[in-house]
Amino acid sequence: MILKRIVEFAERQNPPPKGYQQRFITKIIQLDAQGSLLGVLHEGPDHQGKRTGWKRWVPQESPARTSKPVARLIADNAQYVLGIPKPPKQNTPEEFRKAEANAADRHQLWLELLSECAEAVPIPEVLAIHRWATTGGPSALRSKGVVDAEDELLFEVGGKVVTDLPEVQEFWASLRTEDSSQRMCLVTGRLVSVKDRMPAPIKGVPGGQPTGTFLIAVNFAAGESYGLEASLNSPISEDAAEKICNGLNHLLNAPLDPSAPAGRRRKHALVVGPTVFVVWTKKESDFDFFAYLDEPSEEDVKKFLSQPLAGTQSKLADEDACYVLSLSANVARIVVRDYQELTLGKAKQNMARWFQGLEVVGPDGGDWKPAGVFRLAASLYRETRDMPAHVPAWLVRTALLGDPLPPAILTLALKRNLAMQGPFSEFNGRKYLSTERIALIKFALQQTEDRTLKSLVNDHPEPAYHCGRLLAVLEQIQRAALGDINATVVDRYYGAACASPGTILGNLVNDAQAHLSKLRKEKGDYWAQTKLADILTAIGESFPLTLTLREQGYFALGFYHQKAEDMKAAKDRKEKSTSNEDSQKEQA
Repeated sequence: MILKRIVEFAERQNPPPKGYQQRFITKIIQLDAQGSLLGVLHEGPDHQGKRTGWKRWVPQESPARTSKPVARLIADNAQYVLGIPKPPKQNTPEEFRKAEANAADRHQLWLELLSECAEAVPIPEVLAIHRWATTGGPSALRSKGVVDAEDELLFEVGGKVVTDLPEVQEFWASLRTEDSSQRMCLVTGRLVSVKDRMPAPIKGVPGGQPTGTFLIAVNFAAGESYGLEASLNSPISEDAAEKICNGLNHLLNAPLDPSAPAGRRRKHALVVGPTVFVVWTKKESDFDFFAYLDEPSEEDVKKFLSQPLAGTQSKLADEDACYVLSLSANVARIVVRDYQELTLGKAKQNMARWFQGLEVVGPDGGDWKPAGVFRLAASLYRETRDMPAHVPAWLVRTALLGDPLPPAILTLALKRNLAMQGPFSEFNGRKYLSTERIALIKFALQQTEDRTLKSLVNDHPEPAYHCGRLLAVLEQIQRAALGDINATVVDRYYGAACASPGTILGNLVNDAQAHLSKLRKEKGDYWAQTKLADILTAIGESFPLTLTLREQGYFALGFYHQKAEDMKAAKDRKEKSTSNEDSQKEQA
């Protein structure tokens, strides 16, 4: 089903010539009609990493290159076109000689294919390239030092890109032969000649080979069955195979902005750690899923949540089919992590539920600032390189498909809290409240309760929630009495209090009596006494002895809510004091 949907997508695009694949050209060799070198272009309008060049449809060798050299027609890399050796890994004379011999063999293969084309298609443009290639042109250009072994080269004769000429395209299509045996194509369901290997690798999958990774490949005996070798285990016709490669490469690599360098987010794909997510619809849609899943803005999310379906056109569009595919790589093969089909309207509803579930008050008591799936997943780990591929996949499934958040997410969040002695993250040695991790905890908890948990809930029935509030208030009292100290009660006891409040919190409340006395005597403050009494009343007659994982989630949420509420109150007091001072100055 996945392959069929990719083929359908490819058929909606402008179909490339048969046997062509899109490649990133880094230099264009310009010749005149007599085969004389005019120059070499090296700065194109497209970007790939830090390089500029041209994204062009050019002939693709078949079968795709592995260890065996295979030449492409006219447009190829500098090893084939100019015979430039690839620098060896070991700088020894023997390795250099071997690299030069390999480059010479590749160049000879390219010359033989070019000669065959010049004989079959004797048009002026092809003859000009053949004349240049057979009269010392490659060695002369190689000596100039303007091309290196990694460059992808294209030829332009008299202002025409030679591989774009219909005669050249027809010649290349005539050379591509299929397996003579007839088998049922898994994609089309028709009895046709099938490919023994996929025509091109897939690029843009994290962890895959730089030159591309194969979606379907069997190159070891253990993977073969019934005597079927290579891709004959999954028989696919040449036409379908090309559309699969072209369609998936387009889905993975089509840029959001053609003039900008590629980033995590693309037009149809989003890279999150070791996983790439691909979303497309049966009909063209202007709804940008990844604007909300990558780095959603507060304004865009509010607008999205407030927009109801309007009119027949909107309803019809939302009935369109939507496809969600997640991929990662394992050495030279693509791993299909997940694939789902749903409607565009259902995907929007799921995403609205996702944001509503994540909405939580800011750490300073202000408005919620939504986060993308990468930041959410990264909040569960010390470093992003520790993030496994399945964790962001879980988050995207919940966001787009409406699946419940797996219990493992809550477990990961609580383990990270214990490691940080609270719902904190660290940046440049400074700890701060992790809104992203708390948002995931809140989402996990709210899945089974009706009330909203966006901000402080003074009458919440869960004692663990108020135990978390209590620890936050005890730290506030400690700081008010002692000022800045190296290690607070939270730094010392968060993990123990979260797991076993019955053995920790009672002692901490007793220890806080000295701080309360000091605040009353020195500052005349009674707020701490009142706040402490209110929270203890909400907890009940005794502290819970131990907390389950779910209750530990409530503990973390109560701690965060209380901290946010206290920071908001402090900010309001400061603003009120500043306002009063300004008023007094105006009156004076």
